[in-house]
Amino acid sequence: MITTRLLPLSTLSLSLFVSGLTAATYQVVELGSKDEGVYSYANAISEQGQVAVTVQSPFNPVIDLELLNLEENETLQGLLDDPEAVMNGNISSTDLAIIYNYLKSDSLRNNPLFQKIGNYEGHLADSQGSDPVVAFDVVEPSLGELTGSTDLYLFDVNANGISVGSASAPYRKIDYVNEAEDNITFVVRDFSRRGFVKLDNQVVELEPTDSSLGGRSDARAISDNLLVAGFMTIEAGTTVEDAVERCEDEEIRGDIPEEVCKNNAVTNLTGNASLDSFYKSRAAIWALDSEGNILETRTFGLLFEPASDDTNLYGSYALDINDQGVAVGQASHRYRDTDSVTSFAAVFHGEDQVSGFIDDQEYIGSTALGINNHNQVVGHATKTINGYRRSKFYVYDFDEQSLTFPADFFPGSASVARAINDNGLVVGEGEVETVIGNSVRRRHAFIYDHNEQSFQDLNDLVACNSPYTLVQGNDINNAGEIAATAVVTRARLDITGEPILDEAGNQIMEDAVVAVKLVPVPGGEIDNCELEEPKTERQGAGLGWFMLALLGFAGIRRKN
Repeated sequence: MITTRLLPLSTLSLSLFVSGLTAATYQVVELGSKDEGVYSYANAISEQGQVAVTVQSPFNPVIDLELLNLEENETLQGLLDDPEAVMNGNISSTDLAIIYNYLKSDSLRNNPLFQKIGNYEGHLADSQGSDPVVAFDVVEPSLGELTGSTDLYLFDVNANGISVGSASAPYRKIDYVNEAEDNITFVVRDFSRRGFVKLDNQVVELEPTDSSLGGRSDARAISDNLLVAGFMTIEAGTTVEDAVERCEDEEIRGDIPEEVCKNNAVTNLTGNASLDSFYKSRAAIWALDSEGNILETRTFGLLFEPASDDTNLYGSYALDINDQGVAVGQASHRYRDTDSVTSFAAVFHGEDQVSGFIDDQEYIGSTALGINNHNQVVGHATKTINGYRRSKFYVYDFDEQSLTFPADFFPGSASVARAINDNGLVVGEGEVETVIGNSVRRRHAFIYDHNEQSFQDLNDLVACNSPYTLVQGNDINNAGEIAATAVVTRARLDITGEPILDEAGNQIMEDAVVAVKLVPVPGGEIDNCELEEPKTERQGAGLGWFMLALLGFAGIRRKN
Protein backbone atom coordinates (compact mmCIF):
# COMPACT_ATOMS: atom_id res chain seq x y z
CA MET A 1 0.00 0.00 0.00
CA ILE A 2 1.33 3.43 -1.00
CA THR A 3 0.14 6.61 0.63
CA THR A 4 1.20 10.19 0.10
CA ARG A 5 0.88 12.54 3.06
CA LEU A 6 -0.32 15.95 1.95
CA LEU A 7 0.10 17.67 5.28
CA PRO A 8 0.77 21.32 6.02
CA LEU A 9 4.06 22.20 7.65
CA SER A 10 3.63 22.24 11.38
CA THR A 11 5.56 22.34 14.58
CA LEU A 12 6.37 19.00 16.16
CA SER A 13 3.59 17.78 18.40
CA LEU A 14 3.85 17.63 22.17
CA SER A 15 3.77 13.83 22.06
CA LEU A 16 6.84 13.92 19.86
CA PHE A 17 8.71 15.93 22.44
CA VAL A 18 7.85 13.50 25.22
CA SER A 19 8.27 10.17 23.46
CA GLY A 20 11.04 10.92 21.05
CA LEU A 21 12.90 14.19 21.31
CA THR A 22 12.04 14.98 24.93
CA ALA A 23 12.24 18.67 23.96
CA ALA A 24 11.07 21.05 21.29
CA THR A 25 14.47 22.67 20.84
CA TYR A 26 17.94 21.42 20.18
CA GLN A 27 21.31 22.66 21.28
CA VAL A 28 24.01 22.69 18.60
CA VAL A 29 27.16 21.07 19.99
CA GLU A 30 30.45 21.75 18.25
CA LEU A 31 32.60 18.69 17.64
CA GLY A 32 36.35 18.43 18.03
CA SER A 33 36.63 17.43 14.38
CA LYS A 34 36.16 21.08 13.36
CA ASP A 35 39.80 21.69 14.29
CA GLU A 36 41.17 18.77 12.24
CA GLY A 37 40.68 20.03 8.68
CA VAL A 38 39.10 22.59 6.39
CA TYR A 39 35.70 20.92 6.23
CA SER A 40 34.01 18.09 8.15
CA TYR A 41 30.92 16.03 7.39
CA ALA A 42 28.79 14.02 9.81
CA ASN A 43 27.93 10.45 8.81
CA ALA A 44 26.53 8.62 11.84
CA ILE A 45 25.92 8.80 15.58
CA SER A 46 26.10 5.97 18.11
CA GLU A 47 23.75 5.36 21.02
CA GLN A 48 26.52 6.80 23.23
CA GLY A 49 26.61 10.01 21.20
CA GLN A 50 29.87 9.41 19.32
CA VAL A 51 29.75 10.94 15.85
CA ALA A 52 31.47 9.35 12.85
CA VAL A 53 32.95 12.21 10.85
CA THR A 54 34.80 12.52 7.56
CA VAL A 55 37.34 15.37 7.56
CA GLN A 56 38.31 16.92 4.23
CA SER A 57 41.76 18.42 3.66
CA PRO A 58 43.35 17.71 7.06
CA PHE A 59 45.66 20.34 8.52
CA ASN A 60 49.44 19.92 8.75
CA PRO A 61 50.02 17.37 5.97
CA VAL A 62 53.24 15.39 6.25
CA ILE A 63 55.88 16.22 3.64
CA ASP A 64 58.41 13.58 2.56
CA LEU A 65 61.54 15.58 1.75
CA GLU A 66 63.17 12.47 0.32
CA LEU A 67 60.53 12.26 -2.42
CA LEU A 68 60.44 16.03 -2.85
CA ASN A 69 64.07 15.93 -4.05
CA LEU A 70 64.21 19.70 -3.70
CA GLU A 71 67.91 20.03 -4.52
CA GLU A 72 67.23 18.97 -8.11
CA ASN A 73 63.78 20.55 -8.43
CA GLU A 74 64.45 24.08 -9.64
CA THR A 75 60.79 24.68 -10.48
CA LEU A 76 59.68 24.15 -6.90
CA GLN A 77 62.67 26.05 -5.52
CA GLY A 78 61.52 29.08 -7.49
CA LEU A 79 58.06 28.89 -5.94
CA LEU A 80 59.13 28.55 -2.31
CA ASP A 81 59.55 31.43 0.10
CA ASP A 82 62.58 29.84 1.81
CA PRO A 83 63.82 26.75 -0.08
CA GLU A 84 66.93 26.38 2.10
CA ALA A 85 64.83 26.15 5.27
CA VAL A 86 62.62 23.56 3.59
CA MET A 87 65.69 21.47 2.69
CA ASN A 88 66.62 21.52 6.38
CA GLY A 89 63.15 20.38 7.41
CA ASN A 90 61.98 23.77 8.69
CA ILE A 91 58.85 24.35 6.65
CA SER A 92 56.82 27.50 7.25
CA SER A 93 53.05 27.50 6.82
CA THR A 94 53.49 29.53 3.62
CA ASP A 95 55.90 27.02 2.09
CA LEU A 96 53.83 24.10 3.36
CA ALA A 97 50.84 25.43 1.41
CA ILE A 98 53.00 25.94 -1.68
CA ILE A 99 54.34 22.38 -1.52
CA TYR A 100 50.85 20.99 -0.92
CA ASN A 101 49.39 22.78 -3.95
CA TYR A 102 52.41 21.79 -6.02
CA LEU A 103 51.90 18.10 -5.24
CA LYS A 104 48.13 18.39 -5.76
CA SER A 105 48.41 20.14 -9.14
CA ASP A 106 46.87 18.46 -12.18
CA SER A 107 50.35 17.89 -13.56
CA LEU A 108 51.63 15.97 -10.54
CA ARG A 109 48.80 14.49 -8.49
CA ASN A 110 48.84 11.24 -10.48
CA ASN A 111 52.57 11.22 -11.23
CA PRO A 112 54.08 8.06 -9.64
CA LEU A 113 57.37 9.85 -8.97
CA PHE A 114 55.91 12.28 -6.45
CA GLN A 115 54.52 12.02 -2.93
CA LYS A 116 50.79 11.48 -2.54
CA ILE A 117 48.82 13.19 0.25
CA GLY A 118 45.42 11.95 1.35
CA ASN A 119 42.35 14.18 1.08
CA TYR A 120 40.08 12.56 3.69
CA GLU A 121 40.39 11.31 7.25
CA GLY A 122 37.89 9.57 9.50
CA HIS A 123 37.32 10.72 13.09
CA LEU A 124 35.19 9.68 16.04
CA ALA A 125 34.22 12.98 17.58
CA ASP A 126 32.33 14.53 20.46
CA SER A 127 32.38 17.90 22.19
CA GLN A 128 35.54 16.96 24.09
CA GLY A 129 37.71 16.14 21.11
CA SER A 130 38.24 14.06 18.01
CA ASP A 131 40.10 10.76 17.64
CA PRO A 132 41.42 9.86 14.19
CA VAL A 133 40.60 6.38 12.92
CA VAL A 134 43.50 4.67 11.15
CA ALA A 135 42.85 1.66 8.94
CA PHE A 136 45.61 0.77 6.46
CA ASP A 137 48.13 3.59 6.83
CA VAL A 138 51.60 2.63 8.09
CA VAL A 139 54.61 4.38 9.57
CA GLU A 140 57.08 5.50 6.89
CA PRO A 141 60.61 4.85 8.25
CA SER A 142 62.10 8.00 6.70
CA LEU A 143 59.37 10.12 8.32
CA GLY A 144 58.98 8.33 11.63
CA GLU A 145 55.20 8.74 11.36
CA LEU A 146 52.22 7.68 9.26
CA THR A 147 52.50 8.36 5.54
CA GLY A 148 49.30 10.43 5.49
CA SER A 149 48.74 9.12 1.97
CA THR A 150 45.47 7.25 2.50
CA ASP A 151 41.91 8.42 2.01
CA LEU A 152 39.56 7.15 4.72
CA TYR A 153 35.77 7.51 4.85
CA LEU A 154 34.17 6.66 8.20
CA PHE A 155 30.54 5.67 7.62
CA ASP A 156 29.17 4.25 10.88
CA VAL A 157 29.83 3.51 14.55
CA ASN A 158 27.82 1.19 16.79
CA ALA A 159 26.92 1.36 20.49
CA ASN A 160 30.20 -0.30 21.45
CA GLY A 161 32.35 2.21 19.59
CA ILE A 162 33.18 -0.20 16.75
CA SER A 163 33.40 1.73 13.50
CA VAL A 164 33.31 0.82 9.81
CA GLY A 165 34.26 2.53 6.60
CA SER A 166 36.47 2.25 3.56
CA ALA A 167 40.00 3.40 2.94
CA SER A 168 42.78 3.24 0.41
CA ALA A 169 46.07 1.46 0.89
CA PRO A 170 49.05 3.67 1.76
CA TYR A 171 51.43 4.65 -0.98
CA ARG A 172 54.73 2.81 -0.64
CA LYS A 173 58.07 3.38 -2.29
CA ILE A 174 59.55 0.90 -4.74
CA ASP A 175 63.02 1.26 -6.23
CA TYR A 176 63.52 0.43 -9.89
CA VAL A 177 66.51 0.34 -12.22
CA ASN A 178 65.46 1.04 -15.80
CA GLU A 179 67.14 -0.03 -19.02
CA ALA A 180 69.31 3.09 -18.94
CA GLU A 181 70.49 1.97 -15.48
CA ASP A 182 68.85 4.94 -13.78
CA ASN A 183 67.75 4.38 -10.19
CA ILE A 184 64.16 5.55 -9.87
CA THR A 185 61.87 5.61 -6.84
CA PHE A 186 58.17 5.21 -7.59
CA VAL A 187 55.21 5.45 -5.22
CA VAL A 188 52.40 2.91 -5.65
CA ARG A 189 49.47 1.56 -3.66
CA ASP A 190 47.77 -1.83 -3.66
CA PHE A 191 44.15 -0.68 -3.76
CA SER A 192 42.14 2.53 -3.87
CA ARG A 193 39.10 1.55 -1.77
CA ARG A 194 38.61 -1.31 0.70
CA GLY A 195 36.16 -1.85 3.52
CA PHE A 196 37.28 -2.26 7.10
CA VAL A 197 36.02 -2.76 10.63
CA LYS A 198 37.90 -0.96 13.42
CA LEU A 199 37.47 -3.00 16.59
CA ASP A 200 39.47 -1.52 19.47
CA ASN A 201 43.00 -1.35 18.02
CA GLN A 202 42.36 -4.11 15.50
CA VAL A 203 41.59 -3.49 11.83
CA VAL A 204 39.58 -6.17 10.05
CA GLU A 205 40.07 -5.93 6.29
CA LEU A 206 37.08 -6.89 4.14
CA GLU A 207 38.64 -8.22 0.96
CA PRO A 208 36.55 -8.29 -2.22
CA THR A 209 35.99 -11.52 -4.11
CA ASP A 210 37.72 -10.02 -7.15
CA SER A 211 40.69 -7.82 -6.32
CA SER A 212 42.02 -7.30 -9.85
CA LEU A 213 43.65 -3.85 -9.92
CA GLY A 214 42.79 -3.76 -6.21
CA GLY A 215 39.04 -4.21 -6.68
CA ARG A 216 36.76 -2.46 -4.24
CA SER A 217 34.80 -3.13 -1.09
CA ASP A 218 32.92 -0.78 1.23
CA ALA A 219 31.64 -1.25 4.78
CA ARG A 220 28.73 1.19 5.10
CA ALA A 221 27.00 0.21 8.36
CA ILE A 222 27.42 -1.96 11.45
CA SER A 223 24.80 -3.25 13.87
CA ASP A 224 25.30 -3.59 17.60
CA ASN A 225 25.59 -7.38 17.14
CA LEU A 226 28.46 -7.01 14.63
CA LEU A 227 26.68 -7.44 11.32
CA VAL A 228 28.34 -5.29 8.67
CA ALA A 229 26.58 -4.14 5.50
CA GLY A 230 28.31 -2.99 2.35
CA PHE A 231 29.32 -4.22 -1.06
CA MET A 232 32.26 -5.62 -2.98
CA THR A 233 33.47 -6.40 -6.48
CA ILE A 234 32.92 -10.05 -7.41
CA GLU A 235 34.00 -10.18 -11.06
CA ALA A 236 36.14 -7.89 -13.19
CA GLY A 237 34.92 -6.73 -16.58
CA THR A 238 36.93 -7.11 -19.77
CA THR A 239 38.35 -3.59 -19.47
CA VAL A 240 40.00 -4.48 -16.16
CA GLU A 241 41.08 -7.91 -17.38
CA ASP A 242 42.71 -6.39 -20.47
CA ALA A 243 44.54 -3.80 -18.35
CA VAL A 244 45.88 -6.49 -16.02
CA GLU A 245 47.02 -8.58 -18.98
CA ARG A 246 48.85 -5.65 -20.53
CA CYS A 247 50.59 -4.76 -17.27
CA GLU A 248 51.71 -8.33 -16.65
CA ASP A 249 53.32 -8.47 -20.11
CA GLU A 250 56.78 -6.91 -19.79
CA GLU A 251 57.03 -6.12 -23.50
CA ILE A 252 53.69 -4.33 -23.61
CA ARG A 253 53.94 -2.31 -20.40
CA GLY A 254 57.36 -0.88 -21.23
CA ASP A 255 60.21 0.09 -18.94
CA ILE A 256 58.24 0.57 -15.73
CA PRO A 257 57.40 -1.74 -12.81
CA GLU A 258 54.23 -3.83 -13.04
CA GLU A 259 52.82 -2.08 -9.95
CA VAL A 260 53.21 1.33 -11.59
CA CYS A 261 51.49 0.10 -14.73
CA LYS A 262 48.52 -1.15 -12.70
CA ASN A 263 48.30 2.08 -10.72
CA ASN A 264 48.33 4.04 -13.97
CA ALA A 265 45.56 1.80 -15.30
CA VAL A 266 43.38 2.58 -12.27
CA THR A 267 44.02 6.31 -12.73
CA ASN A 268 43.01 6.13 -16.39
CA LEU A 269 39.86 4.13 -15.64
CA THR A 270 38.68 6.39 -12.82
CA GLY A 271 39.14 9.67 -14.67
CA ASN A 272 35.42 9.88 -15.41
CA ALA A 273 33.93 6.90 -13.56
CA SER A 274 34.18 5.05 -10.26
CA LEU A 275 36.36 1.95 -10.28
CA ASP A 276 33.52 -0.39 -9.27
CA SER A 277 31.67 0.47 -12.51
CA PHE A 278 34.19 -1.76 -14.28
CA TYR A 279 33.21 -4.82 -12.19
CA LYS A 280 30.17 -6.76 -11.17
CA SER A 281 29.48 -5.58 -7.61
CA ARG A 282 27.21 -7.20 -5.08
CA ALA A 283 25.68 -6.20 -1.76
CA ALA A 284 27.35 -8.03 1.10
CA ILE A 285 26.77 -8.77 4.78
CA TRP A 286 29.71 -9.83 6.92
CA ALA A 287 29.12 -11.42 10.34
CA LEU A 288 31.94 -10.94 12.87
CA ASP A 289 32.60 -12.16 16.38
CA SER A 290 33.92 -10.04 19.26
CA GLU A 291 37.50 -11.03 18.40
CA GLY A 292 37.22 -9.64 14.89
CA ASN A 293 36.95 -12.97 13.10
CA ILE A 294 34.75 -13.03 10.01
CA LEU A 295 32.27 -15.83 10.66
CA GLU A 296 30.22 -15.55 7.48
CA THR A 297 30.01 -13.52 4.29
CA ARG A 298 26.79 -13.38 2.28
CA THR A 299 26.32 -11.65 -1.06
CA PHE A 300 23.05 -10.62 -2.67
CA GLY A 301 22.01 -10.29 -6.27
CA LEU A 302 19.94 -7.87 -8.32
CA LEU A 303 16.30 -6.88 -8.67
CA PHE A 304 16.13 -8.79 -11.96
CA GLU A 305 17.78 -11.79 -13.57
CA PRO A 306 20.02 -10.83 -16.52
CA ALA A 307 19.98 -13.00 -19.62
CA SER A 308 22.71 -15.61 -19.83
CA ASP A 309 24.40 -13.74 -22.69
CA ASP A 310 24.15 -10.30 -21.02
CA THR A 311 27.71 -9.13 -20.37
CA ASN A 312 26.81 -5.79 -18.78
CA LEU A 313 28.21 -5.08 -15.31
CA TYR A 314 25.29 -4.68 -12.93
CA GLY A 315 25.49 -4.10 -9.20
CA SER A 316 23.78 -4.16 -5.82
CA TYR A 317 24.82 -2.17 -2.75
CA ALA A 318 23.88 -2.52 0.93
CA LEU A 319 24.01 0.82 2.76
CA ASP A 320 22.48 0.14 6.19
CA ILE A 321 21.57 -2.83 8.40
CA ASN A 322 19.61 -3.47 11.60
CA ASP A 323 20.12 -5.91 14.47
CA GLN A 324 17.87 -8.48 12.74
CA GLY A 325 20.27 -8.67 9.81
CA VAL A 326 17.93 -6.94 7.36
CA ALA A 327 19.92 -4.63 5.09
CA VAL A 328 18.82 -1.94 2.65
CA GLY A 329 20.37 -0.11 -0.26
CA GLN A 330 19.95 -0.28 -4.00
CA ALA A 331 20.28 -2.75 -6.86
CA SER A 332 20.13 -2.81 -10.63
CA HIS A 333 16.55 -3.05 -11.90
CA ARG A 334 15.18 -3.55 -15.41
CA TYR A 335 13.16 -0.38 -15.92
CA ARG A 336 9.54 -0.96 -16.94
CA ASP A 337 10.48 -4.30 -18.55
CA THR A 338 12.54 -2.49 -21.19
CA ASP A 339 16.20 -2.91 -22.06
CA SER A 340 17.03 0.06 -19.82
CA VAL A 341 18.54 -0.80 -16.43
CA THR A 342 18.70 1.64 -13.52
CA SER A 343 19.10 1.47 -9.74
CA PHE A 344 16.12 1.05 -7.42
CA ALA A 345 15.79 0.76 -3.65
CA ALA A 346 16.19 -2.78 -2.35
CA VAL A 347 15.87 -4.80 0.85
CA PHE A 348 18.41 -7.60 1.36
CA HIS A 349 17.14 -10.30 3.69
CA GLY A 350 17.30 -14.03 4.42
CA GLU A 351 20.13 -15.97 2.85
CA ASP A 352 20.06 -14.26 -0.54
CA GLN A 353 16.71 -12.56 -1.06
CA VAL A 354 16.45 -9.14 -2.72
CA SER A 355 13.12 -7.28 -2.64
CA GLY A 356 12.12 -4.04 -4.32
CA PHE A 357 9.22 -1.81 -3.29
CA ILE A 358 9.25 1.35 -5.46
CA ASP A 359 6.93 1.39 -8.49
CA ASP A 360 8.90 2.03 -11.68
CA GLN A 361 5.74 3.17 -13.46
CA GLU A 362 5.80 6.35 -11.37
CA TYR A 363 9.44 6.65 -10.31
CA ILE A 364 12.58 6.54 -12.43
CA GLY A 365 15.04 5.58 -9.71
CA SER A 366 15.39 5.22 -5.95
CA THR A 367 17.62 4.19 -3.09
CA ALA A 368 17.22 3.15 0.54
CA LEU A 369 19.60 4.77 3.04
CA GLY A 370 18.41 3.71 6.50
CA ILE A 371 16.54 1.02 8.43
CA ASN A 372 15.61 0.75 12.12
CA ASN A 373 15.05 -2.31 14.30
CA HIS A 374 11.33 -2.29 13.44
CA ASN A 375 12.16 -2.83 9.75
CA GLN A 376 11.10 0.69 8.83
CA VAL A 377 13.10 1.89 5.84
CA VAL A 378 13.86 5.42 4.62
CA GLY A 379 15.41 6.82 1.49
CA HIS A 380 14.33 8.72 -1.59
CA ALA A 381 12.77 8.08 -4.99
CA THR A 382 13.06 10.22 -8.11
CA LYS A 383 10.19 11.31 -10.31
CA THR A 384 9.39 14.10 -12.75
CA ILE A 385 7.67 17.11 -11.16
CA ASN A 386 6.68 20.04 -13.38
CA GLY A 387 9.09 18.80 -16.04
CA TYR A 388 12.09 18.45 -13.71
CA ARG A 389 13.48 15.44 -11.91
CA ARG A 390 13.05 15.69 -8.16
CA SER A 391 13.71 13.18 -5.40
CA LYS A 392 11.15 12.70 -2.63
CA PHE A 393 11.82 11.07 0.72
CA TYR A 394 9.77 8.08 1.84
CA VAL A 395 9.15 5.76 4.78
CA TYR A 396 8.59 2.08 3.96
CA ASP A 397 7.42 -0.56 6.44
CA PHE A 398 8.98 -3.81 5.26
CA ASP A 399 6.80 -5.96 7.53
CA GLU A 400 3.53 -4.26 6.58
CA GLN A 401 4.58 -3.67 2.95
CA SER A 402 3.34 -0.07 3.21
CA LEU A 403 5.03 2.88 1.54
CA THR A 404 4.49 6.54 2.49
CA PHE A 405 5.75 9.71 0.82
CA PRO A 406 5.28 12.43 3.48
CA ALA A 407 4.87 16.10 2.62
CA ASP A 408 8.16 17.97 2.83
CA PHE A 409 9.08 21.66 2.45
CA PHE A 410 6.86 22.23 -0.61
CA PRO A 411 5.55 20.11 -3.53
CA GLY A 412 8.45 20.89 -5.88
CA SER A 413 11.15 20.44 -3.23
CA ALA A 414 13.65 17.62 -3.62
CA SER A 415 14.15 15.77 -0.34
CA VAL A 416 16.24 12.89 1.03
CA ALA A 417 15.70 10.84 4.20
CA ARG A 418 18.96 9.47 5.57
CA ALA A 419 18.11 7.72 8.85
CA ILE A 420 15.26 6.59 11.08
CA ASN A 421 15.56 5.65 14.76
CA ASP A 422 13.52 3.06 16.65
CA ASN A 423 11.04 5.76 17.71
CA GLY A 424 10.10 6.53 14.11
CA LEU A 425 12.00 9.82 13.93
CA VAL A 426 13.46 10.50 10.48
CA VAL A 427 16.22 12.96 9.56
CA GLY A 428 17.40 14.17 6.19
CA GLU A 429 17.41 17.29 4.07
CA GLY A 430 15.36 19.04 1.42
CA GLU A 431 15.28 22.07 -0.82
CA VAL A 432 13.87 25.24 0.71
CA GLU A 433 14.04 27.55 -2.32
CA THR A 434 11.41 27.65 -5.03
CA VAL A 435 13.79 28.61 -7.84
CA ILE A 436 12.32 27.24 -11.06
CA GLY A 437 14.39 24.88 -13.18
CA ASN A 438 17.54 22.90 -12.53
CA SER A 439 19.34 25.65 -10.60
CA VAL A 440 21.06 24.60 -7.39
CA ARG A 441 18.64 25.35 -4.56
CA ARG A 442 19.50 25.82 -0.90
CA ARG A 443 18.83 22.86 1.38
CA HIS A 444 17.92 22.60 5.05
CA ALA A 445 18.01 19.65 7.41
CA PHE A 446 14.67 18.31 8.58
CA ILE A 447 13.16 15.96 11.15
CA TYR A 448 9.98 13.98 10.54
CA ASP A 449 7.97 12.04 13.13
CA HIS A 450 6.48 9.10 11.24
CA ASN A 451 4.09 8.25 14.08
CA GLU A 452 2.69 11.78 14.36
CA GLN A 453 3.17 12.68 10.68
CA SER A 454 4.90 15.91 11.71
CA PHE A 455 7.58 17.53 9.55
CA GLN A 456 9.88 20.35 10.69
CA ASP A 457 12.91 22.28 9.54
CA LEU A 458 15.66 21.51 12.07
CA ASN A 459 16.78 25.13 11.87
CA ASP A 460 13.49 26.08 13.55
CA LEU A 461 14.36 23.87 16.55
CA VAL A 462 17.62 25.60 17.47
CA ALA A 463 18.11 29.05 18.99
CA CYS A 464 17.28 31.98 16.75
CA ASN A 465 20.75 33.41 17.26
CA SER A 466 22.50 30.18 16.30
CA PRO A 467 25.37 30.90 13.89
CA TYR A 468 24.79 27.56 12.17
CA THR A 469 22.61 26.78 9.17
CA LEU A 470 21.79 23.08 9.34
CA VAL A 471 21.92 21.68 5.82
CA GLN A 472 21.86 17.89 6.38
CA GLY A 473 20.39 15.58 8.97
CA ASN A 474 22.68 12.57 8.69
CA ASP A 475 21.70 10.23 11.52
CA ILE A 476 19.64 10.06 14.72
CA ASN A 477 19.98 7.76 17.73
CA ASN A 478 17.23 6.54 20.06
CA ALA A 479 17.92 9.38 22.51
CA GLY A 480 16.99 11.85 19.77
CA GLU A 481 20.57 13.09 19.33
CA ILE A 482 21.29 13.99 15.73
CA ALA A 483 24.48 13.94 13.69
CA ALA A 484 24.16 16.85 11.28
CA THR A 485 26.15 18.87 8.80
CA ALA A 486 26.03 22.65 9.00
CA VAL A 487 27.39 25.82 7.41
CA VAL A 488 28.95 28.40 9.71
CA THR A 489 30.91 31.60 9.17
CA ARG A 490 34.36 31.38 10.74
CA ALA A 491 37.89 32.64 10.24
CA ARG A 492 39.62 31.37 7.13
CA LEU A 493 42.34 28.97 8.26
CA ASP A 494 45.75 28.31 6.80
CA ILE A 495 47.23 24.88 6.15
CA THR A 496 48.20 24.52 9.82
CA GLY A 497 44.73 25.45 11.08
CA GLU A 498 45.64 28.99 12.16
CA PRO A 499 43.47 32.03 11.24
CA ILE A 500 44.55 34.05 8.21
CA LEU A 501 44.80 37.81 8.79
CA ASP A 502 44.42 40.67 6.33
CA GLU A 503 46.86 43.57 6.06
CA ALA A 504 45.14 45.32 8.97
CA GLY A 505 45.54 42.28 11.21
CA ASN A 506 41.88 41.29 11.08
CA GLN A 507 40.71 37.76 10.55
CA ILE A 508 39.38 36.96 7.09
CA MET A 509 35.99 35.31 7.44
CA GLU A 510 34.50 32.62 5.22
CA ASP A 511 31.77 30.01 5.26
CA ALA A 512 32.76 26.48 6.24
CA VAL A 513 31.00 23.13 6.27
CA VAL A 514 31.25 21.44 9.68
CA ALA A 515 29.88 18.36 11.40
CA VAL A 516 27.81 19.07 14.51
CA LYS A 517 25.72 17.18 17.04
CA LEU A 518 22.23 18.28 18.01
CA VAL A 519 21.28 17.48 21.59
CA PRO A 520 17.67 17.77 22.83
CA VAL A 521 17.13 20.45 25.48
CA PRO A 522 14.99 19.04 28.32
CA GLY A 523 11.88 21.18 28.73
CA GLY A 524 12.94 23.45 25.90
CA GLU A 525 10.51 25.39 23.75
CA ILE A 526 10.63 26.45 20.13
CA ASP A 527 12.00 30.00 19.88
CA ASN A 528 9.72 32.57 18.29
CA CYS A 529 12.19 33.93 15.78
CA GLU A 530 9.68 36.43 14.41
CA LEU A 531 10.39 38.55 17.50
CA GLU A 532 14.12 38.54 16.80
CA GLU A 533 16.38 39.35 13.92
CA PRO A 534 16.04 36.74 11.17
CA LYS A 535 18.83 34.23 10.76
CA THR A 536 21.29 35.03 8.03
CA GLU A 537 21.59 32.39 5.34
CA ARG A 538 25.23 31.78 4.58
CA GLN A 539 26.28 31.36 0.99
CA GLY A 540 29.50 29.63 -0.05
CA ALA A 541 32.60 31.78 0.27
CA GLY A 542 36.24 31.27 -0.68
CA LEU A 543 37.51 27.72 -0.59
CA GLY A 544 40.86 28.49 0.98
CA TRP A 545 44.45 27.36 0.51
CA PHE A 546 43.79 23.79 -0.49
CA MET A 547 42.03 24.70 -3.77
CA LEU A 548 44.29 27.48 -4.95
CA ALA A 549 46.39 26.99 -8.06
CA LEU A 550 49.88 28.45 -8.12
CA LEU A 551 51.24 30.26 -11.17
CA GLY A 552 53.51 28.14 -13.28
CA PHE A 553 51.89 24.78 -12.57
CA ALA A 554 50.38 24.59 -16.04
CA GLY A 555 53.85 24.30 -17.51
CA ILE A 556 54.88 21.28 -15.47
CA ARG A 557 54.31 18.15 -17.53
CA ARG A 558 53.56 14.77 -16.08
CA LYS A 559 56.53 12.44 -16.17
CA ASN A 560 56.03 8.93 -17.57
